[in-house]
Amino acid sequence: ERLRQYAHEYLLMGNDCITQAHDVRAALANYDKALSLDPHYTDAWIRKGVTLFNNKEYFDAENCFNTAINLHPANFKAIYNRGKLRLKTENTEGATADLDKATSLKPEHAGAHELFGDALLKAGKESEAALQWRIAEELKKRKTDNKA
Repeated sequence: ERLRQYAHEYLLMGNDCITQAHDVRAALANYDKALSLDPHYTDAWIRKGVTLFNNKEYFDAENCFNTAINLHPANFKAIYNRGKLRLKTENTEGATADLDKATSLKPEHAGAHELFGDALLKAGKESEAALQWRIAEELKKRKTDNKA
């Protein structure tokens, strides 16, 4: 339990390295430390993957997302971010599968529908893509209306 607590502190320090210092190397070192204390810490795998993705280290980022998904197969953040990465790296089939699952796990997430639409378009499925984009727009509109 204490190790998990320390791992969480390293995760938070890693997040601070990114948000405040914009220091990718230090952030990754903190995520690695968190994972050495708790190798099953899904959030640390995801944060490390997102950091690597933003640093254009796509292969290592995908490995992090794969590890997170192996630990928790229905983790929205891991599946969504792997789908986003696969779309970026032209793995259209993988992106489509991940983003389809992401929209099922979290149907109210406009960004997932938008990216799913992008993946469907790349797969040549224009009408399905248009439907996902309409859903995304409707969700964004609903969110804006609720704020007003």
